Amino acid sequence: MKIKVKVDSNLRIKNVFEPPLEVELKGDNNTLKDVLGKLSDMYPYLRFMEKGEMGDDLRNLYLNGKNHFSFSEGLKRKVLEGDTVHVEAYMDPLAGG
Repeated sequence: MKIKVKVDSNLRIKNVFEPPLEVELKGDNNTLKDVLGKLSDMYPYLRFMEKGEMGDDLRNLYLNGKNHFSFSEGLKRKVLEGDTVHVEAYMDPLAGG
């Protein structure tokens, strides 16, 4: 199953992390949490997930234009093939010393 994921971020790494992305999940019973888990596996330096919840690097998460907080099931909301997930990620700038 392919899910289109648009990631807006202040971080871009040429040839490594260049949104928008398309994520492919196996099976038909996937949730928003599974999408974030897949993104975490693909890009471990971004905190998409922490302890099963939204990570600190996420600002907003939308499914087909609706904020995930509007769904009673939250991150357990099912995603279907062709759905669009919009993730807004922000990383604090790193300072040199």
